[in-house]
Amino acid sequence: MRILIVFLFVFNVVFAQEKYPKDYFRSPLDIPLAIAGSFGELRPNHFHSGIDFRTQKKEGFPVYATADGFVSRIKISTGGYGKSIYIDHPNGFTTVYGHLQRAVPAIQNILNAEHYSKKSYEIEIFPKPNEILVKKGDLIAYSGNTGNSGGPHLHFEIRDTKSEKIINPLFFGYDSSYIDTKAPQISEILVYPLSYGAQVNGSPNPVAISLSLQKDGTYLSSKISARGKIGFGINAYDISENNYGKNGVFKLNACLNGMPYYNYEFDSFSFDETKYINDFIDYPRYKFQNQRFQKLFVGNMYANNIIKNTKNNGVIDISSNFTMNYKIVLQDFHGNETIVNIPISYDNLPSRDASEALKTAYFLKARNENNYVKEGISVFIPANTFYEDFYLKFDVKNNELLLHDDSVAVSEYMTITFDVSKMVASDKEKMFIANLDGLKNEYNTTLKNDSLFTIKTKKLGKFFLSKDTIAPLVLKPNFIDGANLDKQQTLKVSITDDLSGIASYNAYLNGKWILMEYESKLKRLTHYLSDSVYINGNNKFLIIVKDNLGNSTTFESNFNKTK
Repeated sequence: MRILIVFLFVFNVVFAQEKYPKDYFRSPLDIPLAIAGSFGELRPNHFHSGIDFRTQKKEGFPVYATADGFVSRIKISTGGYGKSIYIDHPNGFTTVYGHLQRAVPAIQNILNAEHYSKKSYEIEIFPKPNEILVKKGDLIAYSGNTGNSGGPHLHFEIRDTKSEKIINPLFFGYDSSYIDTKAPQISEILVYPLSYGAQVNGSPNPVAISLSLQKDGTYLSSKISARGKIGFGINAYDISENNYGKNGVFKLNACLNGMPYYNYEFDSFSFDETKYINDFIDYPRYKFQNQRFQKLFVGNMYANNIIKNTKNNGVIDISSNFTMNYKIVLQDFHGNETIVNIPISYDNLPSRDASEALKTAYFLKARNENNYVKEGISVFIPANTFYEDFYLKFDVKNNELLLHDDSVAVSEYMTITFDVSKMVASDKEKMFIANLDGLKNEYNTTLKNDSLFTIKTKKLGKFFLSKDTIAPLVLKPNFIDGANLDKQQTLKVSITDDLSGIASYNAYLNGKWILMEYESKLKRLTHYLSDSVYINGNNKFLIIVKDNLGNSTTFESNFNKTK
């Protein structure tokens, strides 16, 4: 069996090297590459789909085309990757460059034309194959911090152009761009009782186990006494030289008495699979303790491009006096390993009382469609919205819906409908279905007709009708009304709305629409004066901001420009 496992490992490595060329792509940056986020790293509600390269906490580093090709897509968004460029290459792969500050003039001019044509900051274009050609090493953009970025860096992806599956860039030779001699690190291991009457060390609840370092560099856990069905979870991360961050673990193999039992590897996955992140981890522990434990067992649905194989879904049945050994091997892309051996013995002693799981009148079967109706409020839950069966908390009181709580992960959109047929039309105009987010009312896009309000949501908790009659605010202009701006290159204002959120904004200079870039982290709009045709003398600036319920604010000012 050991010879077979070694053969399969060597075969997979050779196959990957042949499938993914090592010397085709160059670095997208000319600074030393340092990884801030690894491929497949566990993020809120998704697996990380690329590599984040550090840019020394600064913006503005040149970003280069990694190979010959053509720009196939450019997307400008306030969230996500912010400003991003996609390049299709003749070898069948697409590279993606995200969180950019700006494109080079040849590309930026095309974008500006689209911004002004659509009168929108958020745009997406798909240039023709012969429209924007690039050569390997061509400057295409500058690194930035746009979109959902926690700091300046370059997000870099490689995709299969045809299938759009995302592939770990390290397979293409980027592993040789930095040194890594450090093995993955383990923070903690948990053992979960998974069946009725199951116990671990006399407890029906998850139990943390202690580890001791052995002379050969492996770890040995304290002995586990258990009965019934159990599973393991691990909180681990990877490190490398000159990298102060904690990255995701590339590969994990688990064996029971030498037999493969559970395996995952972050080599490639599809975007459809990223929603399974909340079943890959212990979701309640993440929500309430902010700890990401990777479960080494699976339920009905899982990302099978990541989790390669399991035996008995990774669940271990302890039902005899045989002593077992559970072995976990963590591995990074450079082959550094951390090994843990966990001895397990059967224990038939009485366990401590388990806290009774809350039972309600609504037992939800995850594989079925479910529909709940009470007092004019209905909830439709498609099949496979949840990862496992459970007792759902559902109730309606005083026209408020209580739909469980956020300890349960949601995979698909549910439909919530309120009957508003008895309400006065004028009352409904500024009304929407809200949910309670902590102590704050949170807006949901609400589809309305005369009798029904409807939302699609992946949220759980309390839902109710709320109103928004307060207009957005326009704040902190970077100029004084009537000032001379000869030495100023930008116009900046901040916009905010405390309830339903900003739906649109439009700015005008001397009656002409102008482009203002939105920085969501700062809630700030910026217009570059070089983009517009302003006049010598007095210039009139106007901006109209609307929220999602149609409340509107108009801000007017003027400035002088003589050169």
